[in-house]
Amino acid sequence: MDGINMLGMTNKEVIFLDFRSGLNSDKPQIINLLVDSFKEYITTKNMFQQEFRSSAKFDKLLRKYFALEVNVFMKKGLVYVGADGKGKPRAVALIEFNQGRQISNWDYLSMDGLKLIPQILISGFNGFNAFDIFKFEDLFDLVKGKKKCAVEYLAVDKSLRGQGIGSKMLNNHISPYVKKIGYRNIILETNTQKNVKFYKKNNFAVRSVKKVNLSHGDVKDWVLSKAI
Repeated sequence: MDGINMLGMTNKEVIFLDFRSGLNSDKPQIINLLVDSFKEYITTKNMFQQEFRSSAKFDKLLRKYFALEVNVFMKKGLVYVGADGKGKPRAVALIEFNQGRQISNWDYLSMDGLKLIPQILISGFNGFNAFDIFKFEDLFDLVKGKKKCAVEYLAVDKSLRGQGIGSKMLNNHISPYVKKIGYRNIILETNTQKNVKFYKKNNFAVRSVKKVNLSHGDVKDWVLSKAI
């Protein structure tokens, strides 16, 4: 269905979303949203050779990776969606808390996460050093306070971008929920300047910015947060 956007154009779909917790039945569409949003993300692109990223195998691998992430976060009740009138997720956020429902390595192992490692290593991977993960700062350590929430992933259907849906997800759903259960800070991380601009518009402030030297190429890493 076409709608009229703020500029009076009729070539872009405009819908109203119901923001709610994710359901098991939402998983296929949630995975689609995450794959579409992060397949061109700078860190993802740097990790794999162009030839592999142009193949169907790349999408298949990303789907397995995000299926693992969604299963882990869904098990903890940490997946939130914006669903259209038919109940189809058109936006998604995966969040984590520093107390209570934390994500651990065991959560990934219990979901057979180790099976993904050999598939990644034989699929045009540009290189990996086990110590790369330690080059990123712990998000929870960068902001004062005992109870903090981190937005690990945020994705919006490409056809709906530019309508403020990501902002509504952050401000009208996640922030009130997080505040209601006693948390006072939301933290997130990005490797793109475009995302930094978006989060600043939503009242996030940069807490840390640095160049991270990874085995498969350098990235610029921003950590932002806001009090609620």
